[in-house]
Amino acid sequence: MTPTPSSDVPTIAAVSTQADSRAGHFTHRDVLLLFLASCLTLYFELVIIRYLATEIRIFAYLKNLALIASFFGIGLGMILRKPSGALKRRFPFVAAVLLMLIKFAPTLRLSHLPFPNGDYQVWGYLPSPRQGPWFALWVILLLLVYLGVVLGIMRLVVEFFKALGAIVGERLSLLPPLPGYAVNLAGSLTGILLFTMLCFWSSPPAIWVGLGLALTVPFFIPNRWAIAVFALITCFMFFPEGRTYWSPYYRITLEEQPTPRGWSSPTAYLLDVNHDYHQKMLNLSPQFVARFPNAEPNRSGLGTYELPYRLVPHPGQVLVVGAGTGNDVAAALRHGAAHVDAVEIDPTILKLGRTYHPERPYDSTLVTVHVDDARAFFKKTKQTYDLIVFGYLDSHTLLTSMSSVRLDNYVYTLESFREAKRLLREGGTVVLAFDSGRTFLSDRLFATLASAFGTPPRAYFTGYDTSGVVFVEGRAKESSTPLEFPEITKELAARQANTLLATDHWPFLYIRSRTIPFAILSVLVVFLCLAVALVARECSLTPFSNPGSLHLFFLGAGFMLLETKAVTELSLLFGSTWVVNAVVIAAFLLMGLLANLLVMVRRVSRVPAYGALFLLLVLGIVFPYSSLDALSGIGKVVAAAVLVGLPVFFSGMVFSRSFADVENPAQGLGINLLGAVVGGSLENLVMIGGTPILGVLAVALYGLSAVFLWKPGREKSLAVEM
Repeated sequence: MTPTPSSDVPTIAAVSTQADSRAGHFTHRDVLLLFLASCLTLYFELVIIRYLATEIRIFAYLKNLALIASFFGIGLGMILRKPSGALKRRFPFVAAVLLMLIKFAPTLRLSHLPFPNGDYQVWGYLPSPRQGPWFALWVILLLLVYLGVVLGIMRLVVEFFKALGAIVGERLSLLPPLPGYAVNLAGSLTGILLFTMLCFWSSPPAIWVGLGLALTVPFFIPNRWAIAVFALITCFMFFPEGRTYWSPYYRITLEEQPTPRGWSSPTAYLLDVNHDYHQKMLNLSPQFVARFPNAEPNRSGLGTYELPYRLVPHPGQVLVVGAGTGNDVAAALRHGAAHVDAVEIDPTILKLGRTYHPERPYDSTLVTVHVDDARAFFKKTKQTYDLIVFGYLDSHTLLTSMSSVRLDNYVYTLESFREAKRLLREGGTVVLAFDSGRTFLSDRLFATLASAFGTPPRAYFTGYDTSGVVFVEGRAKESSTPLEFPEITKELAARQANTLLATDHWPFLYIRSRTIPFAILSVLVVFLCLAVALVARECSLTPFSNPGSLHLFFLGAGFMLLETKAVTELSLLFGSTWVVNAVVIAAFLLMGLLANLLVMVRRVSRVPAYGALFLLLVLGIVFPYSSLDALSGIGKVVAAAVLVGLPVFFSGMVFSRSFADVENPAQGLGINLLGAVVGGSLENLVMIGGTPILGVLAVALYGLSAVFLWKPGREKSLAVEM
């Protein structure tokens, strides 16, 4: 049935009366503790997701699964009928095991666990034996170790957040639903902003964890043992890590290489990110090379960084994207570039280059530095160039907090290469270097460049860092200048017709084909099966059989996909930066808060809210977000905010209106969060259907929420009794 506005929404006075009868009287202290608990939960969610992915590399490739485990733990903790006391007593010890496991992962040999990656490119992976009688046994053992470690750590994450969810649920049950939900959203927003600020300030995990545990103390004041454990964890977190830096994106270590005898200053540094080799800083100046022509690692890098200028001897305007610590910029200056625009997304890597690079390229007045995403810079710049150099711009394992899209995926798409082509002057050249070797990565880069430029590039196997390949497009590819590297153009061209291109709709450079990699799918399936069994054991599945609970459940699933879709779309508009992630998540919570406040102060019908929601969802599927690039800076921000924010506002109106009827707010919100687990799991289908599938799935999930809203018996089932 379709309810009328008068029957669909009780007056605020009626809602307050119903809520008071359920929640009783509450104090300012109750509000403050709910705010703090909500802040703490979202804060720790971001801490664990980032810290885990940094120290245990498997979780960098499975980042979405850590998010799913967090939501599952929070939701399960909120819907449990048992008091939070037992969970709170276990929490300090669960926190100690989880955090110390992450902290000392390198010592425990957990940082580089084997990864079943036949369809997913992983840096630094040890190859498996490809034949022989032991191959099947090796694969089985690898899979068992992989699943055992990953699922064991995910279970710890679930237990950690189950306790925090129970604390939030306990506090939420003391307030009426809508005021309680408003406080919950405000606290969550604060937690996200707090962690984002700490990341931008380049603070280390010791600060993240120490602050989080300090905020936890008010909930454990009677428990001296708990406070002692928190203090001990914090002390261990401050164990020194050598020359380590924490940027908004990476854990960075810098190692000085031996200096040749007779040279007074350092000549090379190795830079690692998240325990993987990332790049070098090299002195390739004529003075050093003439005196020490065979010094390593300098000699190995000389040919690669000199190659663009063998083809374009005296460039005028040069653009370097992925400038890093400065090797490509130094090469441009050595060869007489009139001006260099250097684009680097990570301010800490850039700062290290300024401080330590032996040739000091960033000190030159001919260099303009842009701390930005490469794709975002392509859209903003008005300059044109004689030479565009794509440095070794791979982000290794770095993904967003919300999805499976890696930080650098959008830099290597068909649309990105077309944007780079538009920035070339007549007779200009693009040189792209990548550590892709003779793999499907080289095939994809070759085919995508060929499609963007209309002619195939020339490709050379440089062998830099064992598997470096350089692609050349534009005027210089016709050069007859002999190069010392073997050309592999014909080899790649032979496979071009059968190669899957990387596009903005399917930007998964590192996945062999349109499939969910086995490493992700295997963990996801097993985890979801175990999750269902855990819910059935601890609180039964009965609540999920009634329409009211399923309505809230599918609202949570749809909301999660909306959030992921927004991160994906805005990454194309503004770059794949921490700013985008933080702004999207914060904007979504703010929209939810505004919608909740509106429902608290006036009558709202879910019928027009659903109508507006579905209209906006369909618009979001068909609307070409790239058309916003034509707008000015402020206009672009406002238009993007409206397009991604309005669906959340109307979705929030529907949820808040339904949440007002829930007998047990903690259990209702917990079921909603378990729905987010399903939404986060379905997000992985983007690797098959591409980014447009996110909008289609969101429409389907919100459609299911509407079906269960108006299903007979819904009003009674909104009590959400366990």
